[in-house]
Amino acid sequence: MFQNTRLSAQEVNNIYQTNPYGITNITGYGQAIVKITSVNLDLQQNTGSVVLTIYTPTEDIQAGTAIKYLTGWTPYTGPIPPQFGHQGGLPGGMGGQGYGQGQTFPSPWGGQGTPGGWGTWGY
Repeated sequence: MFQNTRLSAQEVNNIYQTNPYGITNITGYGQAIVKITSVNLDLQQNTGSVVLTIYTPTEDIQAGTAIKYLTGWTPYTGPIPPQFGHQGGLPGGMGGQGYGQGQTFPSPWGGQGTPGGWGTWGY
């Protein structure tokens, strides 16, 4: 939806109201599947913060961040919670077949994977 752009407060508000699950880049963290669980926005000043659930292969992380640290947004429509290790990695690029478009490549341990290790590695 919003590729490689910083999200405005209005865009974050619209996302929160319609489908709070998505894939975004978080400055200092990287690309992640997230759910926006709450917002504190100033639409006139185009500032604010969000509280996110960040889904990882080992645990769900609750974190708050300013909206200026969110870059890009693609709606996430996969299983909730995300099923890491079952069918691939994140969508796009070298993501995998699990949650969207992308290429897959074989893992030396069997299965498919991503360079960051978010795919299935035969476990």
